[in-house]
Amino acid sequence: MLTRQQKRDKIDKIKEYIQNSPYIFYITFSQIKTKDITKLRSNLFGVNSKMALVKKTLADIAFRELNIQNVNLKKGFNGQAALIFSDENLFGALSFLNSCKKQNKDKFTILGAILNKEVIDQKTLSMFTSIKSKNDLYTRLV
Repeated sequence: MLTRQQKRDKIDKIKEYIQNSPYIFYITFSQIKTKDITKLRSNLFGVNSKMALVKKTLADIAFRELNIQNVNLKKGFNGQAALIFSDENLFGALSFLNSCKKQNKDKFTILGAILNKEVIDQKTLSMFTSIKSKNDLYTRLV
Protein backbone atom coordinates (compact mmCIF):
# COMPACT_ATOMS: atom_id res chain seq x y z
CA MET A 1 0.00 0.00 0.00
CA LEU A 2 1.30 3.43 -0.91
CA THR A 3 1.82 6.13 1.67
CA ARG A 4 0.16 9.52 1.31
CA GLN A 5 3.47 11.05 0.16
CA GLN A 6 4.05 8.32 -2.44
CA LYS A 7 0.57 8.92 -3.83
CA ARG A 8 1.21 12.68 -3.98
CA ASP A 9 4.49 12.04 -5.81
CA LYS A 10 2.73 9.84 -8.37
CA ILE A 11 -0.01 12.45 -8.90
CA ASP A 12 2.62 15.16 -9.42
CA LYS A 13 4.48 12.97 -11.93
CA ILE A 14 1.26 12.33 -13.88
CA LYS A 15 0.51 16.07 -13.87
CA GLU A 16 4.00 16.81 -15.18
CA TYR A 17 3.54 14.36 -18.07
CA ILE A 18 0.11 15.80 -18.86
CA GLN A 19 1.40 19.38 -18.91
CA ASN A 20 4.33 18.47 -21.17
CA SER A 21 2.39 16.44 -23.76
CA PRO A 22 0.07 17.96 -26.34
CA TYR A 23 -1.53 14.56 -27.08
CA ILE A 24 -2.63 12.13 -24.39
CA PHE A 25 -4.55 8.91 -24.90
CA TYR A 26 -6.10 7.00 -22.05
CA ILE A 27 -6.59 3.30 -22.43
CA THR A 28 -7.58 0.29 -20.38
CA PHE A 29 -6.64 -3.32 -20.86
CA SER A 30 -7.11 -6.63 -19.12
CA GLN A 31 -5.85 -10.18 -19.56
CA ILE A 32 -2.95 -9.08 -21.76
CA LYS A 33 0.37 -10.74 -21.02
CA THR A 34 3.10 -8.68 -19.44
CA LYS A 35 5.45 -9.38 -22.35
CA ASP A 36 2.85 -7.92 -24.75
CA ILE A 37 2.52 -4.76 -22.64
CA THR A 38 6.32 -4.46 -22.54
CA LYS A 39 6.42 -4.85 -26.33
CA LEU A 40 3.68 -2.20 -26.68
CA ARG A 41 5.62 0.19 -24.47
CA SER A 42 8.85 -0.29 -26.40
CA ASN A 43 7.10 0.04 -29.79
CA LEU A 44 5.53 3.32 -28.69
CA PHE A 45 9.02 4.83 -28.57
CA GLY A 46 9.11 4.33 -32.34
CA VAL A 47 6.28 6.83 -32.73
CA ASN A 48 7.75 9.28 -30.15
CA SER A 49 5.32 8.27 -27.43
CA LYS A 50 5.60 6.85 -23.96
CA MET A 51 3.24 4.86 -21.79
CA ALA A 52 2.63 5.14 -18.07
CA LEU A 53 0.60 2.59 -16.18
CA VAL A 54 -1.48 4.51 -13.65
CA LYS A 55 -3.86 3.92 -10.82
CA LYS A 56 -7.24 5.18 -12.00
CA THR A 57 -7.97 7.21 -8.88
CA LEU A 58 -4.58 8.95 -8.93
CA ALA A 59 -4.94 9.79 -12.62
CA ASP A 60 -8.44 11.17 -12.01
CA ILE A 61 -7.07 13.38 -9.23
CA ALA A 62 -4.31 14.66 -11.53
CA PHE A 63 -6.84 15.51 -14.26
CA ARG A 64 -9.09 17.25 -11.75
CA GLU A 65 -6.20 19.30 -10.32
CA LEU A 66 -5.32 20.44 -13.87
CA ASN A 67 -8.97 21.40 -14.53
CA ILE A 68 -9.38 18.82 -17.27
CA GLN A 69 -13.05 17.91 -17.13
CA ASN A 70 -14.97 14.89 -18.46
CA VAL A 71 -12.23 12.35 -17.83
CA ASN A 72 -13.16 9.71 -15.29
CA LEU A 73 -11.13 6.51 -15.45
CA LYS A 74 -12.44 5.15 -12.17
CA LYS A 75 -16.08 4.75 -13.15
CA GLY A 76 -17.31 2.21 -15.64
CA PHE A 77 -14.00 0.81 -16.86
CA ASN A 78 -12.52 -2.51 -15.85
CA GLY A 79 -8.91 -3.53 -16.05
CA GLN A 80 -5.60 -1.71 -15.79
CA ALA A 81 -5.42 1.90 -16.97
CA ALA A 82 -2.57 3.53 -18.84
CA LEU A 83 -1.86 6.95 -20.26
CA ILE A 84 -0.04 7.32 -23.56
CA PHE A 85 1.84 10.60 -23.96
CA SER A 86 2.72 11.65 -27.50
CA ASP A 87 4.77 14.72 -28.28
CA GLU A 88 4.41 15.24 -31.98
CA ASN A 89 3.00 12.36 -33.96
CA LEU A 90 -0.71 12.22 -33.10
CA PHE A 91 -1.74 10.11 -36.08
CA GLY A 92 1.17 7.69 -35.81
CA ALA A 93 0.46 7.01 -32.14
CA LEU A 94 -3.28 6.68 -32.74
CA SER A 95 -2.72 4.35 -35.68
CA PHE A 96 -0.40 2.21 -33.59
CA LEU A 97 -2.88 2.06 -30.68
CA ASN A 98 -5.69 1.18 -33.06
CA SER A 99 -3.67 -1.75 -34.45
CA CYS A 100 -3.08 -2.95 -30.88
CA LYS A 101 -6.80 -2.72 -30.27
CA LYS A 102 -7.49 -4.87 -33.35
CA GLN A 103 -4.95 -7.49 -32.28
CA ASN A 104 -6.31 -7.76 -28.73
CA LYS A 105 -10.05 -7.50 -29.51
CA ASP A 106 -12.01 -7.08 -26.26
CA LYS A 107 -8.93 -6.91 -24.03
CA PHE A 108 -7.75 -3.44 -25.09
CA THR A 109 -9.84 -0.26 -25.25
CA ILE A 110 -8.95 3.29 -26.25
CA LEU A 111 -11.21 5.30 -23.95
CA GLY A 112 -10.46 8.75 -25.31
CA ALA A 113 -7.83 11.40 -25.69
CA ILE A 114 -6.81 14.86 -24.68
CA LEU A 115 -5.63 16.88 -27.65
CA ASN A 116 -4.12 20.23 -26.76
CA LYS A 117 -5.95 20.20 -23.39
CA GLU A 118 -9.34 19.41 -25.01
CA VAL A 119 -11.03 16.13 -24.13
CA ILE A 120 -12.01 13.98 -27.10
CA ASP A 121 -14.42 11.11 -26.50
CA GLN A 122 -14.14 7.61 -27.90
CA LYS A 123 -16.61 8.17 -30.76
CA THR A 124 -14.90 11.31 -32.03
CA LEU A 125 -11.50 9.70 -31.69
CA SER A 126 -12.59 6.74 -33.81
CA MET A 127 -13.03 9.13 -36.77
CA PHE A 128 -9.30 9.93 -36.59
CA THR A 129 -8.15 6.29 -36.69
CA SER A 130 -8.17 6.02 -40.48
CA ILE A 131 -5.89 9.08 -40.88
CA LYS A 132 -2.22 8.08 -41.10
CA SER A 133 -0.46 11.47 -41.10
CA LYS A 134 -0.96 15.23 -41.30
CA ASN A 135 -0.44 15.07 -45.05
CA ASP A 136 -3.18 12.46 -45.31
CA LEU A 137 -5.48 14.76 -43.33
CA TYR A 138 -4.67 17.71 -45.59
CA THR A 139 -5.33 15.57 -48.65
CA ARG A 140 -8.74 14.60 -47.34
CA LEU A 141 -9.63 18.21 -46.62
CA VAL A 142 -8.91 19.33 -50.18
